[in-house]
Amino acid sequence: MSVTTGVPIPFRSFLLTIALAFAATVASAELMPVSEVKKGMKGYGLSVFDGNTIEKFDVEIVGVLNKIGPGQDLILATVDGPAIRRAGVIAGMSGSPIFIDGKVIGALAYAWDFSKEPVAGITPIHEMLKIAEAETSAAPALAAAAPRMDARAFLQSMANRDNTKVFDDLVKGMTARQVSAIGGARRIALPLSLGSFAPETIARFGVHFDQMGFVSVPTGSASGARATSPASSSTRKVFKPGDAIGAVLVNGDFSVAASGTVTHVDGDRVYAFGHPFLDMGEISFPMAEAEVVGFLPSVARSFKFSNSGQIVGALRQDRAPGIMGILGAEAPMIPVELTVEGTGTAKHYKVNVVRHPQLSPLMIAMAADSVVANSQRAAGERTVVLESEIRVKGFAEPIRLREGWAGAQARQAIPQYLAVVAGYLISNEFQSTELESVKVHLRHDDELKIARVTEATVETDDGRVSPGDTVRVRAVLKPYRGESFVETFELKIPEDQTPGSAYLLIGSGTVANQIDFTLVPPDPRTLEHVLGVLGRLRPSTDLTVGLYATSDGAVTAGVYLPNLPPTMRAVVKGDTSNAPQANVRYHGSVRQARPLGYIIDGALKVDIDVRPRL
Repeated sequence: MSVTTGVPIPFRSFLLTIALAFAATVASAELMPVSEVKKGMKGYGLSVFDGNTIEKFDVEIVGVLNKIGPGQDLILATVDGPAIRRAGVIAGMSGSPIFIDGKVIGALAYAWDFSKEPVAGITPIHEMLKIAEAETSAAPALAAAAPRMDARAFLQSMANRDNTKVFDDLVKGMTARQVSAIGGARRIALPLSLGSFAPETIARFGVHFDQMGFVSVPTGSASGARATSPASSSTRKVFKPGDAIGAVLVNGDFSVAASGTVTHVDGDRVYAFGHPFLDMGEISFPMAEAEVVGFLPSVARSFKFSNSGQIVGALRQDRAPGIMGILGAEAPMIPVELTVEGTGTAKHYKVNVVRHPQLSPLMIAMAADSVVANSQRAAGERTVVLESEIRVKGFAEPIRLREGWAGAQARQAIPQYLAVVAGYLISNEFQSTELESVKVHLRHDDELKIARVTEATVETDDGRVSPGDTVRVRAVLKPYRGESFVETFELKIPEDQTPGSAYLLIGSGTVANQIDFTLVPPDPRTLEHVLGVLGRLRPSTDLTVGLYATSDGAVTAGVYLPNLPPTMRAVVKGDTSNAPQANVRYHGSVRQARPLGYIIDGALKVDIDVRPRL
């Protein structure tokens, strides 16, 4: 039994020949300089509106705006076609190549809000080709794009467990440059496809993406989306003008990718978008195939739905006239593992995050936010204890951090905490750093696990406290809606402890951090110093006890100098080369900490009198 298609074989061969000839013409198309573009010229553009099929739309030149920006011309044109009549200029069409007389004149890149007709701005092709002139043989200086984060401000925010301002500054540094327009024409928005994220996460972070010129849309992941290296040349797709293209920021169990259109291909160089992606200069982002699922006509802003596909290369330049990628090149990503334990089976997530001083922290924060949202419930009271391990290239030991939060604040605090730590490490003022991996472990409880310190006493064998003695410190804690319990420490008074007034502070690790930072303000001079201070911070889940005694010392450059004689104190105070100096009235000489399954609330002070040994 035979089946016929209704199309004669010779005719199908003819259609195939025509299609191949069209593809060859597009791939080898000549370029038309902007000086030859005239009002009234008619041509066509190419873009994908469904699947991987490149479709034509009509274009008529309105004119050319010369020198509309520094070194920038803008070609004005009306565009028309079935999809455009339904939806206008669609987010995702950025980079669509425009042809006049078979020659490429540029990329569809700009549009006007609330225009009555689909008038668009076209970036001249010769301006896009100049992007290659910015190429260097050196690796991208990514840290140069990050805002400076002061070490003392960073450590202070960590000690106080309040990272809101630092996080907001980090995000503002990304969004500030994205609101500009050329002559009132705004960049055609890029659809930012967000896959597997909780709706609450998209709502929370979508505001930031909107300010960057994106449209946040849901997505799926095509085969190969978890890969971090480009496909081999035998399986890799060769981009053509008009193809959909993706800039990958996250892949794995969560995915984030911006999509647009390929404008021009020159050997292994791929030019797209016709306007900046994030306007970050040199970049190193994975470049991927993309599949258009369809588009949504909208009065507010029409956009394409896309699936991210196989990684085929790396984006290297993000400039005013567009982006440029290299086929076959690699853009290493940061592997991030997140585990959450609560009631039931532990859940594990693995993602790869783009390496960038501003984007990496935000992407890690998004993944953590969704993990917390997916654990039992997205809102309301909870207790979450975090343990993280961050490996930095060049450091033998990983950075290990612990912290905990209780109440509704946990949902917001955890992503901010991780973003600020990652952001500082990448963009610190001391040296260039590279995150090798990040592991995050979260223990989640739907109950409030807070224990307040209600009583603290000190017991000795003979009622006296002398240097070398061991005293028993007894603390009573009252959990939220629970029975009180007692924790006891044995604390040895140092043999060289100076007799006189002193006090014991018993309470939360957070309070101890704040006291220590007040008495001896940190002033780190190297990244190693920062990590040393960071490693000594005690989490709010620790019950701590510390001995604080009067001191004749001083602190300079973040270093405590004990028991200085008056002449040395005068020398230190007069030395302006070491930044801030301050006399120290009290100093913590002994500390102990014990992790509990609660967020410790508050602290109590017990005064003691250290007497000379008889």
